[in-house]
Amino acid sequence: MSENFSDDIKLIIEHLEEIESFFEEISEPDDFIKTKQGKAYYNAIIMHLQAGSEVLKKLYQQNEAVFDAHTEIPWREIIRLRDLISHHYDKLQHEVVFDICKTSIPSLLNTLKIMLSETQH
Repeated sequence: MSENFSDDIKLIIEHLEEIESFFEEISEPDDFIKTKQGKAYYNAIIMHLQAGSEVLKKLYQQNEAVFDAHTEIPWREIIRLRDLISHHYDKLQHEVVFDICKTSIPSLLNTLKIMLSETQH
């Protein structure tokens, strides 16, 4: 495991916590498109998804076995999401982003915190 593994996990956690703070203001998918504020939250969430998953992609490539031990998270799908955001932003759907924020981010955050605690023992 790389020396910076814990720092990188902490950075991903920070991005996810930022996503959660923006998502607190969103109650349904269309909240992302109805107002300027909703669009700003959407863009901020996308930026944090991309930045966090970029760090994750690098870490996964360097420490695949560590991540594969946590089968509850679809790591490769998260990395593919990063590629989608980076290369096909126009094809991203706000309903999908809503679903990611509502259902995937909490479990991902929990797993990353567990992984962080495992590295500190």
